[in-house]
Amino acid sequence: MLWHVQRVKGMVRERVHLGSHVLISVSEIFCDDPECPGPATQITILGLDMVRRAFVIHLPVSAISEADLGVLQA
Repeated sequence: MLWHVQRVKGMVRERVHLGSHVLISVSEIFCDDPECPGPATQITILGLDMVRRAFVIHLPVSAISEADLGVLQA
């Protein structure tokens, strides 16, 4: 699981182009939506401006691919 979290953090860091000063958190959460097939992945980005952006992708962290990160906005 840790390997997948680090892999997704790396993909997010490359995609948002905000540098190493940005904190990125990736965690697998329980999805209580009946349409959700299982666990979801929450990605939180916190910049130096102290603006927190959170995104939920309805896939387990091990299944996240570059294409799934299209929901992210810098």
